[in-house]
Amino acid sequence: MISIFPENKQAWLTERLKDVTSTEVAALFGISPWMTEYELWHRKKNNLIVEIEENERMKWGNLLQDAIAAGVAKEQGWQIRRMDEYGRIPELRIGSSFDFSIEPNHDEPIDVGELGLLEIKNVDGLQFKQGWIVDGENIEAPPHIELQVQHQLLVSGRAFAFLGALIGGNNLMLIKREPSPKIHEAIKQKVANFWKSIDENNPPAPNFATDSKFIVSLYGYAEPGKIINVDENEEIGKLAQEYRKYSDVIKEADKKRDEIKARILTAIGDAESARGELFTISAAMVGPADISYHRNPYRSFKITWKKK
Repeated sequence: MISIFPENKQAWLTERLKDVTSTEVAALFGISPWMTEYELWHRKKNNLIVEIEENERMKWGNLLQDAIAAGVAKEQGWQIRRMDEYGRIPELRIGSSFDFSIEPNHDEPIDVGELGLLEIKNVDGLQFKQGWIVDGENIEAPPHIELQVQHQLLVSGRAFAFLGALIGGNNLMLIKREPSPKIHEAIKQKVANFWKSIDENNPPAPNFATDSKFIVSLYGYAEPGKIINVDENEEIGKLAQEYRKYSDVIKEADKKRDEIKARILTAIGDAESARGELFTISAAMVGPADISYHRNPYRSFKITWKKK
């Protein structure tokens, strides 16, 4: 592994473009919660920065990361170091960022077998119940996290890693992982095939159900004045009919929903809240405000049907 110390976040994101990273590798196995292989392929091919949109859980996880790690180190008697470096194995075109390094508590020359990784996760109780597996003393993180840790071990060459998960704010679970040759070989093979497909300009087939939002962004530009004739294209004709059908369904559903909303408001009158055994209705006032914002360019889409 070679270590790179990016100057800022933008430099770090730019470095990641050259590799398949530990948070991206799950896409090659079809188990990423954030992106598909199709999206990752086009982002790497076109040097589009992959930046996962931060939700509230991720934001607080990042804010609490140092405190959780310090607590783990104190409890275990470990010496840890925040890893600011970005690691890369150029010949494999893989890379990784890391949370913390676990290091020995002595001043003698350090053997690589003494070094470990500490990956911190802040997990709420519901997320833990839905995505983690507990079978007695055996605990398994969601597959994309297990793969992330193995990828980190592969890149770093470290002898072990601990996954420190704080569950629900007060229950710490430490899961030890050692390098798995079988998983490492699978990662190498998947990544090699991935970069080969990019070099040969051979993208994976899209899944239009899961890739729809990315495809909309991928084809987000229209050439002004360019018109094509699709009279002979039966597939586009069929798809346009389907689009029309679902547009009508949405229109009818919106109309019905507005009708039901009006009936509920008639029933609750001027109450700002209504509470039932299974639900709560919020109907409070929203104050006036002057709103101004910058709109980025986007590609409009509309199908207009000719009258028979």
